[in-house]
Amino acid sequence: MTYTHILVAVDFDKGTMDVLNKAVSLAKSLDAKVSLVHVDSQVSDIGIFSGLIDTELVGIEPVHPMSEQSNKKLTELAQKAGYPITNKFLINGELTFDLEEPVKNAGIDLIVCGHHHNFWSRMKPSAGGLINTSPVDLLIISLED
Repeated sequence: MTYTHILVAVDFDKGTMDVLNKAVSLAKSLDAKVSLVHVDSQVSDIGIFSGLIDTELVGIEPVHPMSEQSNKKLTELAQKAGYPITNKFLINGELTFDLEEPVKNAGIDLIVCGHHHNFWSRMKPSAGGLINTSPVDLLIISLED
């Protein structure tokens, strides 16, 4: 199967670069585009913005220090990727429920995410939820803690 646009879900933990490197390696072999997405749950708790924000849109600036920090981290990851990053998205909400529209609109056909093997990931697994809700193929990278 050929993929043309890969969305990489990042959480800025120690395994983030492993997930990004694997996604970039796959993208290089397929000549596919790569975009990044981060769910900013701290901002969603505050209710500053809702839904999805494409951080590259003109006139849209993060309005809260938490979203500014996340945008900065996404920009740093994009620079470290060693591959062009098409879009950087911030999501306010749940990764498992808020990806369908942006995936469709951006033409994404593969989502890559990491899965930590720890207590919190077992209590609230993002990857597990994506299996049931993802509108496209999913590649889950196992991350040891």
